[in-house]
Amino acid sequence: MNNTATIKTILVDDEKNSREVLTKLLEKKHPEIEIIGEASNVEEAYQLCIKLQPQLVFLDIQMPQANGFNLLKKWEEIPFEVIFVTSFDQFAITAIKFNALDYLLKPIDIKELEVAVEKVIKNVTSKINQNHQVINLIQSLETNTSDKKFAIHSGEKVKMINSTDVQVIKGDGRYCQVILNSGETLITPKNLKDFEDYFGEKSSFVRISKSHIINASYIKNYFKGEPFIIQMTNDETFEVARRKKPEVLMKLRGNR
Repeated sequence: MNNTATIKTILVDDEKNSREVLTKLLEKKHPEIEIIGEASNVEEAYQLCIKLQPQLVFLDIQMPQANGFNLLKKWEEIPFEVIFVTSFDQFAITAIKFNALDYLLKPIDIKELEVAVEKVIKNVTSKINQNHQVINLIQSLETNTSDKKFAIHSGEKVKMINSTDVQVIKGDGRYCQVILNSGETLITPKNLKDFEDYFGEKSSFVRISKSHIINASYIKNYFKGEPFIIQMTNDETFEVARRKKPEVLMKLRGNR
């Protein structure tokens, strides 16, 4: 990025003090970020975005009346980069991290701010569009079932996967293999714990061993003895860890 180029930015936070702190940090460390407006609520932020057309929005999640996600829902295609700012909210943070989006926890850490800003600069200058990931985040926060989508990156392409199409997820070191109902296998740098947290306890997904998560909706047969063996509809079989047997049986009863 050249010395004269700046990224037009709006700060959205109901706390004036938080906006002031973030402004000082950005002015000191990131002169390439040009703050062109501030808003204390969703409606005010929406009007500013329409009027000023920012390239970046620092968006507080927790605000009175309407949270930050309500602002993003106003667009079918979000026309700016987003860096989320939040106090601790485990469910929202899990979904944000899973979708590979940037967030800052209050009080803001200078190094984390620097990483987030550098990523935005790269996206803006390279014209990388993350809108689909933001939209997917909003959808995932609106439901706590397995009927979610998630992104898998393959080179310059991003493939959106319906969770209901996933049969098995296999942990393989720092990566996971995602096996679809179609037979296709995809590779992602996410780990099994990421998927476990993202799907949640109310989904049809269950971790059956150290290396496998299965979608109980695709269990074809199971054998109750020891070892406890399940067979998926693609005819692949897996041994269930003994301590996981009660949880798997509970999922099976829930899917009847």
